[in-house]
Amino acid sequence: MSKQTDFIEKYSKPVIEGSKPYKIFPSITMAQMIIESGWGQSDPLSTKYNNFFGIKASSKWTGKTIDLNTPKDAKPISKFRVYDTPLDSITDHSKFLVENKRYEKGGVFSANNPEEQAFAIAKSGYAESKTYADKLIQLINKYDLKKLDIKKVSIKKKN
Repeated sequence: MSKQTDFIEKYSKPVIEGSKPYKIFPSITMAQMIIESGWGQSDPLSTKYNNFFGIKASSKWTGKTIDLNTPKDAKPISKFRVYDTPLDSITDHSKFLVENKRYEKGGVFSANNPEEQAFAIAKSGYAESKTYADKLIQLINKYDLKKLDIKKVSIKKKN
């Protein structure tokens, strides 16, 4: 198996579990996770702190944080969210999309398929890249990620 196949297999269950309840196609979440974490190789953000989407910590964030060097940003150091597990990161990413009304206004949650959702996420300003939606769709097609959209996972309720 390839590194890519291993990654998809390893994170399929948490991706389905952390995105489906929020009306986000798991194929989209997996593709975003691949892009944003470089297949889980962004060091130390995803490798050590389980932050697979590069989500920064605002002053409202009450969880753990880590200050990391961000030379491409306006600030040289940024505060990032830290998660205990990959599932926590995935679920928080889904909540991030739901809680930021621009994604609802952009049609993310009314999309009928992953392609529509990819363009809605991009149009809503998720990434600076003009080809972000195309990149998501290419990953979905290349690695047959739509199979995640039809899988069922039993979701355990937390007490």
